[in-house]
Amino acid sequence: MAQAAAGKTKPRILVVDDEVGLATEISVALRAAGYSTRVETDGNQALKMIEATRPELVLLDIMLPGVDGLTIGKTAIKDLGIPVIFMSALDSTQDKLAGLNLGADDYVAKPILIGELLLRVRAVLRRTGSLSVPIRIGGLELVEEDYSATIDGKSLGLTKTEFRLLAELANAKGRVLTKNFLLTQVWGYEAYEPNLVEVHMSSLRKKLTAGGIDELIATKRGVGYLIK
Repeated sequence: MAQAAAGKTKPRILVVDDEVGLATEISVALRAAGYSTRVETDGNQALKMIEATRPELVLLDIMLPGVDGLTIGKTAIKDLGIPVIFMSALDSTQDKLAGLNLGADDYVAKPILIGELLLRVRAVLRRTGSLSVPIRIGGLELVEEDYSATIDGKSLGLTKTEFRLLAELANAKGRVLTKNFLLTQVWGYEAYEPNLVEVHMSSLRKKLTAGGIDELIATKRGVGYLIK
């Protein structure tokens, strides 16, 4: 099972949305990806929480009860320097510009694709330097900032795609990840092309074996892959 190295804590993400079901779904997906999360459904409470806890990232709906999302975003971005990704059913160019002109890092239109949102979250956290905790599995160490994968200090020579596949599995902490999920996370689209995953997975396994780690990645036939 993957274990984070001692040091920096998990990036804290505040999810602000008055759609409780969606906010919960996003929070669960973020926690599964290795982040620490909190959910707020009211604008007033969300603003207080942002000012009190200073999270590494805020996922922020625009239409909220109490203080609206744009007002909250302005405070978070301009006054506190906290990265913001807006999430909204308002998807016109004018609406997007209103959010991005405040200095938001991204703007995601609803309905939310969780896989796409996770990719955007990771991109923002990488840019802001919040993803600096190595992932360790025995002698294997993964550092996401520079796509470094080593076994007992020796580089495995992974491509970026192979690294992303391995990091997704490691972050899943023993859960089975489907080929479709891996396509979304690693390549960034929803199309189902199992051969693409299989080819890169085969190459990844060969490099792990050459580095001295056999059978780290297990195949759940007809479902996907996991790290045992």
